Amino acid sequence: MKFAVPEASVLIVDDNEINLEVTAALLEPLKMKIDLADSGKQALVLAQRKKYHLIFMDQMMPVMDGMETTRKLRRLPDVYYRTVPVIALTANAFEEVREELQKAGMNDYLAKPVEVKDLYRCVLKWLPRKMIVVSQEQQKSGGSLTADRMAAGGKAAVYKAPESDSTLPKLPGINPADGIRYTGSEKMWLKLLGDFYKLIDSKSRKLEDCVADGLIRDYTIEVHALKNTARMIGAARLSEWFFKMEKCGKAGDVETITKETPGLIRALQSYKEILRPYGEENDRNKREVPASEWITQLTILRDAMERFSLDTVDMAMQQLEQYRVPEKCGELMELLRAAVADVKMKDVMDTVERMIAELRS
Repeated sequence: MKFAVPEASVLIVDDNEINLEVTAALLEPLKMKIDLADSGKQALVLAQRKKYHLIFMDQMMPVMDGMETTRKLRRLPDVYYRTVPVIALTANAFEEVREELQKAGMNDYLAKPVEVKDLYRCVLKWLPRKMIVVSQEQQKSGGSLTADRMAAGGKAAVYKAPESDSTLPKLPGINPADGIRYTGSEKMWLKLLGDFYKLIDSKSRKLEDCVADGLIRDYTIEVHALKNTARMIGAARLSEWFFKMEKCGKAGDVETITKETPGLIRALQSYKEILRPYGEENDRNKREVPASEWITQLTILRDAMERFSLDTVDMAMQQLEQYRVPEKCGELMELLRAAVADVKMKDVMDTVERMIAELRS
């Protein structure tokens, strides 16, 4: 590693859990203090508790997008909020979008999926040089201390292409080299395959519901996020289909959306059997806890949903995701993820009761 920034505090904002995880993993070698926010609202709360040196902000989020969040951040009553560097994370790196980001108060942007060298170059550009700790190797080399040199060195430390891909799994529709390049390491890519498996059912239902209810803006946000996630695992053709539907959503082309979404969902579902082993492997790596702990967290989740306390629901769900899923609750856990993601109260309550009954049996 050519450099580190151990004194820097960084906030990453993205409504997509996978994006948060990957961006944090790419930054981890720099030894920064990293906090995560899954919404604009949470980002504003965290930014008023801690003065971050750098904020990475997803452009396209539901409820409050990155531009609105940045505008509200800039209006907070302290000079810090008008000067802290805010970097947009966007899959729409077009000239007109760049102008919108700048008008909203964002200082720079990174195209998604984020590449390591670009991320490191951005860190070097926006953090004070006095915060940068240069490696002894770099100091001894006497080379020029440029952003490009150090960013290139950082990339080499995080991701080294394998001499041969013979040891990598052969997965239909997925290019391992692309996936490893976007996630930074083979280990993170393999984990991401399991994470993608986990969201297939919930996202399929979400897309179906959006089309059925005519929620085109919500649909557009969903396919936008899936476009990026599919590309990160190396599923380029699936990503391109999501991109096509995103453009249809922005254009208000309901006819094409209605016509093509069933096929898109079938394509997404086709990855389920391919990626199932990686989802199961992720679960095996989680902590095994007694049934009583599962029941405690499920009860907290159920009571919070009954009060419609969604923040508490999310916290309980995050806790459950750290546990290894009992074999007899595997399918129910998938149903619970989908119901929580779609905020379907009755489905959440029914699924929780079924899981508790299974755990007690």
